[in-house]
Amino acid sequence: MHYSQQIILKRWLPILLLSMLFLFIDGAAAQDNPQVEEKAHRESAIDLTSEHKLIIFPQGDIYYPPYLADPHRVGFALQWLHMSHAGITESGSSRYNLKAGGRLGLMRLLQPDQTDRGWQLSLEVGYDAQFDADHAYDNIGWDGNYGLVLTGAQNRHMALKFGLLHTSSHIGDEYAETTGRKRINYTRQELLAGISLAIDAKWRTYAEGGWGFDLRNEELQEPGRVQIGLEFESAPSLWKGHIGWYTALDLSATEEKDWRVDTSFHLGLLMDQGVHKWRFGIEYYKGRPNMGEFFQDDESYISLGLWLDM
Repeated sequence: MHYSQQIILKRWLPILLLSMLFLFIDGAAAQDNPQVEEKAHRESAIDLTSEHKLIIFPQGDIYYPPYLADPHRVGFALQWLHMSHAGITESGSSRYNLKAGGRLGLMRLLQPDQTDRGWQLSLEVGYDAQFDADHAYDNIGWDGNYGLVLTGAQNRHMALKFGLLHTSSHIGDEYAETTGRKRINYTRQELLAGISLAIDAKWRTYAEGGWGFDLRNEELQEPGRVQIGLEFESAPSLWKGHIGWYTALDLSATEEKDWRVDTSFHLGLLMDQGVHKWRFGIEYYKGRPNMGEFFQDDESYISLGLWLDM
């Protein structure tokens, strides 16, 4: 294993876990004391008119939460993957998936008497990487994601999302040296639009489309992307009413894969802390790897993971 990957596993992984623990404790405290977030909003709110307020650096995104089963969403996560089909050449069947990042609110425009309606501009930043446990935890590859996202809701049942996102994918140093694999320069600039519909208090469905307007490898990449999903979250009934359970299905397809469907299914426990959402459960996935450099391959796995959506 190269020194760079040792740094990630030995230094940054403990930092990531400690950060997740801190956010868990901080979120639990805020959940028990809702006045904390209300006070923060009062201190950062700017009265624009008698009917509108502007909140600078709001906490979380109350309008458009991340898709629970989307393997490409930003957030913190640590997963152990057992590959039932390892499609990436010379890769092992036991891997670790590491995620870091989230959605940072920049500003929120709302009506004081209807806080569930308004618009929010956020910065979205994420890092996704896979490590091969069968080959000395070598880094197979990683993606960097960032962009601006505008989300909003005009009623309790429908929310909208618009975004400008950048994805840059890379091959791990050890994997490249071992296999001789060269980078195909998978980089994508995308415009996206999404709609989220709350069927009731427990069920949610969504649809999203993206169009890549700047593709660095025009011979292999194509612009179109579509995504739909369905989610269920139970009322919290465990651990004194703090924990519930959830299930989620995400289906996505891209033009560059001839619109073949990628499937992700989740089942697990959930703790919603308002600003943060913790999940522990299992995932079944079949489709393209979550690293753009390997989009031409197909894989399937079952994983056990811990997710933190921000």
